[in-house]
Amino acid sequence: MKKRMLKFVLSLALVLSLVPALSANAAMYATTSNVTSNSLTLGWTLESGEYAVQIYKNGAFFTSTAYTSTYPITGLSPCTTYYFDVKGMGSYGSTSTYPVTTLGCPSAPVISATATYNSINVSWSASNAVEYDLYVDGAFYTTTTSTSYSLSATPSRSYSIKVVARNATGQTAQATKGVSTPAFFQTYTQSLSAGNIVLSSGFTNTSSTSSTYIYFSLYRVSGSSSTYVGGTSAYLAPGQSSSLSTTLASGQPAGTYRVEASSTYAVVGGLSYYSM
Repeated sequence: MKKRMLKFVLSLALVLSLVPALSANAAMYATTSNVTSNSLTLGWTLESGEYAVQIYKNGAFFTSTAYTSTYPITGLSPCTTYYFDVKGMGSYGSTSTYPVTTLGCPSAPVISATATYNSINVSWSASNAVEYDLYVDGAFYTTTTSTSYSLSATPSRSYSIKVVARNATGQTAQATKGVSTPAFFQTYTQSLSAGNIVLSSGFTNTSSTSSTYIYFSLYRVSGSSSTYVGGTSAYLAPGQSSSLSTTLASGQPAGTYRVEASSTYAVVGGLSYYSM
């Protein structure tokens, strides 16, 4: 019985003595550094007695290397997540990195916009992208490689502008901005001879749901001051186009005159004025 117990103790001692030797052949503390859009440096710590390791990328064997504790990983895809396992030869031990994402991911573009009654000029920040999709009120509008675009618009309306940035490998990021156009307002200035001042103009209501008025005001200009001398207006049903020819002011002296045209929804399709 004593002999058996002695044999057991000796066997256990032998096994325990081998454990440190076996566990020493392990790679430890795997890390990634120097991350770019297509490469990184993989590092680890070799325990005493270890000289070679196997590297696995996303669970698949990648390569073997010896007598080093770093390895350059190249040929990666931009904006892609990877993890690496480093295994000591003989499978005595292994270490794994945290997931790491390569650079080159598009970021949400920062959008700015300026609006007139009939256009919206949109620009946005470059964001690691090769092209941009524009959406207006949820509907696809165009694709461009530029970081700016001019959109046609109508007066007194709110628009939702979305920019989707896409990088070379197809990943996307997006941002949306609300933009409102002002009401229509235009001025026309010219010199006229003495007489009656006649206005001729065409105009269209750009709204398909709301009626509107268009207003014309005539001013005589002298230096930095101006004097109102006449005006007229016209009613337009939703979507209606019309025109008028009318005298804005009678018996006016020669001088410089300015016509102001304004409307919530209507726009001028052509305007002229003259004295007679």
